[in-house]
Amino acid sequence: MPDLLKRCAVKSVGPDGQEIWDFNDLSRTVLTWATWGMWLAAAAGSLIFAINWVASGKTDVALCEYLEFIGNFWSGQSLYVLNGLQGFHYLPIMLIIGTPLGWVSTPLAGAIFDLLSIAFLAYSVYRLAEAVAPVHPVAAAGSILAASVVATTQSVVLFQMQMPMTAAMICAAAAGMAGRWRALAWWLVLAIALKPLAVVMALLAVAVVPQTRLPLAVGLAALLLVPFGFQNWTYVAAQYGGYLENLSLITNAPPGQWYAQTEISTLFRSIGWELSSSARLAIRIAAAIGVLVLAWRISAIGVARATAFALLVLATCYIGLFNPRQENVSFIVVAPGIAALAMVYLGRNVADLRGWIWLALAILVEVNWRNGTRAGAWLYPGWMVLIWIGLLRLMIDPRRWCNLLSDRTFAGAAARHPQDGAAQETAGSLHT
Repeated sequence: MPDLLKRCAVKSVGPDGQEIWDFNDLSRTVLTWATWGMWLAAAAGSLIFAINWVASGKTDVALCEYLEFIGNFWSGQSLYVLNGLQGFHYLPIMLIIGTPLGWVSTPLAGAIFDLLSIAFLAYSVYRLAEAVAPVHPVAAAGSILAASVVATTQSVVLFQMQMPMTAAMICAAAAGMAGRWRALAWWLVLAIALKPLAVVMALLAVAVVPQTRLPLAVGLAALLLVPFGFQNWTYVAAQYGGYLENLSLITNAPPGQWYAQTEISTLFRSIGWELSSSARLAIRIAAAIGVLVLAWRISAIGVARATAFALLVLATCYIGLFNPRQENVSFIVVAPGIAALAMVYLGRNVADLRGWIWLALAILVEVNWRNGTRAGAWLYPGWMVLIWIGLLRLMIDPRRWCNLLSDRTFAGAAARHPQDGAAQETAGSLHT
C-alpha cells in the first residue's frame, strides 16, 4: 500500500501532524477519464441491448408495463392488481407524465426513457459531488457513478423508474446541502411523482426541516389532484382506493412470495425466522422511528450540509432494507449515496481505510445473484445490515456526522489545492 500511494499520490501533513495522502494530478486525471468512460460505456451498452431486446418482442420489462397502464388510465380501466404482487405500484400522476412515451414505438420509447434516466442520474451525481467533493467534483462524480455501474446497467436494461426517482432524491439532497430547502422540497415532489417510495425522504424532511413543509404539502396535493383534471372523478377516486389496497397486500405478503424480493424479512426467513405480518410491520415501524430520531438529532445541530446528506442516506438505506417490495435489481437507490459518503472520506485522505470500506459496500450491495436463490434472499439485506451498522456508528453521536460534513473538512481539502480555488462557501445554518 505505501509503495502504491507513493506512485499515485502525494503526501502532506495535516494540522494535527497526521499524514494526509491525495492523488497527484496525473492519477486524478486518469481516474476521472477511466471512471467516467467505464460508466458511460456500460450505460451505452446497456441502452443498446435494452432497445434491441424490446425491438425483438421482449415484454417482461418495466417499460412495457408502464405503456400498458398508461393505456389503461386513458381508457378508464383498473390500474392496480388486487390479487397478486405484480402490476402497477405508482400514483396515477406518473401515467400522465409518461403519456408521451405511448405516442411512439416501444423501442423509441425505451430509448427516450433510458437516455433521460442516464442523463438525469449523471447530472444529479455531479450536483452531489459538488457538495461532497467541491475541489474535484468531476473526479468524485466519476467515482460515484463507477461504483454504481452494476445497478445502473440493471436499471437501464429493465427500464426501471427507480433510477430517475433516485436521481431526483439526489438532486434534492444537493439542493439541501446548499441550504436551498424549498428546492429540496420540489425535487422530492418530482421524485414522488415518478415513484412513491421517495415519500420516505419527504416525510423525514417534513419532520426535521420546517422550511420544506409548505412546498411539500402543496406539491403532494397537486400530485393527487391533477389526475382528476384528466379523467372521471369517480374513476380516479376508485384508483386511489385500489392503490391503498395494493399497498396493504404488498405489506402483508409473506416473504419470498415475490420471487425477486430481497429485504429484511427475506433475511430473517433465510435464517429460519418466520415472522407474522404484524411482526414484520412492527419492525418496519420501529426502524422508521429510529431513522426519524437520527435525522432529528442531526438536524438539531443546525448544519445544513450534514442534515440534507443524512436525509438522503437514511431514506435510501431505509428503502434498501425495509421496503417490502425491494428487489435484487433495485439497489441503484442505495449505491450513489453510500459511494458519495466514501468520497467524503477519500477527499480528506485517500489512505483512509474507512472510505475504501464504504466504497466496497456500495459496490457489493449491487452484485447480482439469480432471482429467487437462497443466497440472493440473504446476501443483499446482509450487506444492508453492514451498511446500517456503519451508519449507526457515524450517526448515533450527531456531532460526529456533522463534523464529517463540516466546512472545515472541505476547507482543508481546498487548502491542499489552492490552484483549484477555495472550497464552496458554507451552506449555512439549517435554521437561517
